[in-house]
Amino acid sequence: MLPTGTTIFRAGEPVQFIHVIERGWMELSSGPLNRIRFGRGELFFYEDLVDLTECHSRDATAVTPVSLFRLSRSNFLTLIHRHPTLVLQLLSKQHSRLRQQRVDARHFY
Repeated sequence: MLPTGTTIFRAGEPVQFIHVIERGWMELSSGPLNRIRFGRGELFFYEDLVDLTECHSRDATAVTPVSLFRLSRSNFLTLIHRHPTLVLQLLSKQHSRLRQQRVDARHFY
């Protein structure tokens, strides 16, 4: 278990893994107005891993005590090949997040 405040990676560092949260909350931030939180069962930075992005675009910090595990690109792609419905679940989750961001953004206009 990692304590609150632990930095998992910083913007500009090489992308090597995706992270899966077993317990707790992580916050990805590229500034005070650009933050997103991830919780139990969620994966983050799989987009960068699949696209072969070289560096992280955000900092990842534990906002509560957190337990997580990492998957390399090859292990993640193997998982997708063995369980193709995982891609649909990831896309569905991403769509829900984008929809919520649009709803939240309406409060600022």
